[in-house]
Amino acid sequence: MLRHVSIVNQINVISMGIDGVLQIGDSNMIASRNRDILVQREESFYLAQEGSFEKYVMFTDAEITIPTRQTSVRMHVVNTNPFVRVDFVEIISLLSSGIIHIGSTDYVFNNSRILQIRQFISEDPFEETPSERSLIP
Repeated sequence: MLRHVSIVNQINVISMGIDGVLQIGDSNMIASRNRDILVQREESFYLAQEGSFEKYVMFTDAEITIPTRQTSVRMHVVNTNPFVRVDFVEIISLLSSGIIHIGSTDYVFNNSRILQIRQFISEDPFEETPSERSLIP
């Protein structure tokens, strides 16, 4: 792998959550994996059994195919300037296996799975209640 010198003058990160990665410099391999279950309800209560990843098929890695590398590729690269220069980077939010990487990477594999569950009291959460209807002329 080609090596570079990474020069960064300034990085401003406002919010960085779970599984977010900020890396400056070269790397051989980055493997990032994230699993989330998000539950949104009109009434606040928590069910202990609903946080189990095994309960949902989407969190298994059986369906993920990782591409195989082709090693028979021949390349000849000449870097007249081996520097990676970055003046300023501003990141508002970096979440869910997000990666900011300044430099060279030989192999990257990211896998993020998020299940969002929304539970409403009424069948149609956008339906007007009788009191709201009486306010409309």
